[in-house]
Amino acid sequence: MRNIFIWDIHGCYDEFMLLIKKLDIQSDDMVYLVWDLINKWPKSYKVLKFVYKHQNQYKAILWNNEVDFLWAIDGENNYYWEFKKLIKKIKKKQKQELIQYVRDLPAYIDTENFLMIHGWLIPKKKLSKHSLAEITNLRNYKWKPWHSYYSWDKKIIYGHWAVQWLHRTHNTVWLDSGCVYGKQLTAYILESDELIQQKALKPYVLIWKTKLGKAFYLIKWYLNLIK
Repeated sequence: MRNIFIWDIHGCYDEFMLLIKKLDIQSDDMVYLVWDLINKWPKSYKVLKFVYKHQNQYKAILWNNEVDFLWAIDGENNYYWEFKKLIKKIKKKQKQELIQYVRDLPAYIDTENFLMIHGWLIPKKKLSKHSLAEITNLRNYKWKPWHSYYSWDKKIIYGHWAVQWLHRTHNTVWLDSGCVYGKQLTAYILESDELIQQKALKPYVLIWKTKLGKAFYLIKWYLNLIK
């Protein structure tokens, strides 16, 4: 049995399936989805449907994008445009169970060997006392990364900090490798401390504001200069 963690899918369904194939998932493996199944790419619906169908083996927690998705469903925020296609598809397919699945996701998963959260923990504050906003959104504590204060023996698997890319320190693991930006989708195997990666099939989201910046990035990607 292996405990496998996959980061930042963001609707990259094709890469998700290729990574699962590389991992050769067995029936007794547990797969944990560390953050952001949806948003940023239109195949969010296929990702969500797959995870819902295999939820006994693929375990997810609530993340800020999923919280925003629920708020959009309920008309309580200004992010509706980000989820418009996903919500429209769910309603067209009459898959209300997918919405309920997201509503029922836990804020964190705490086991004997690891704790998986989306955001962070406030030093010296009990896990049960943290609000959903703290767990899913915050990154720093007193101007320092929260993990610089971390001193527990239990490993923490976390997300919500894309600029860190691949980051392991103070018994914490954060491995966002920017698949949606054309880089890699990363899996971490707890027992062997091993990383398995799947290269993005293409860049889906370009964060540069100028056309020239986007053009240079695409050229570098197609020349295989983006790692």
